[in-house]
Amino acid sequence: MNPLLKALRSRHAILQNKIDREQRALQPDTLRIMSLKKTKLRLREQIEFLERAYQTGNPDTVRQVLRNRSGFSMP
Repeated sequence: MNPLLKALRSRHAILQNKIDREQRALQPDTLRIMSLKKTKLRLREQIEFLERAYQTGNPDTVRQVLRNRSGFSMP
């Protein structure tokens, strides 16, 4: 598995745990939950983009797009 995909999936799972924990709190912070969910959604979109790009067999396009649009750098 690609190390970047692995890292993004790990961050996605961590965010889900934070969301779950906040929702179970006695007084959940709804703004924090919304922020965590937005971040989680952005990660999900990045994961899906990378999965599609690697399935089509075009990693050079992935490197270029990530470098230009989202601040990621890949070797």
